[in-house]
Amino acid sequence: MTTQRVRGTALERAIVVAMILVGGALPVAANAPVFHDVVWVFWLAALALIVGALALVLRINWRDRRSGDS
Repeated sequence: MTTQRVRGTALERAIVVAMILVGGALPVAANAPVFHDVVWVFWLAALALIVGALALVLRINWRDRRSGDS
């Protein structure tokens, strides 16, 4: 078994996981009848969280690759 270098700090990984979980839970919560008129806000927030998590992961990878080259 080989070991690979872990990218990003524990805090960065926790933030990405939290963003994905909340982004996935928001559309489910939007199905509640209370939020019938503002469902689009939940979907927009979920999309923003997912895109933000992707951007964070790409930034972490870019930073780690750049620091590994030098």
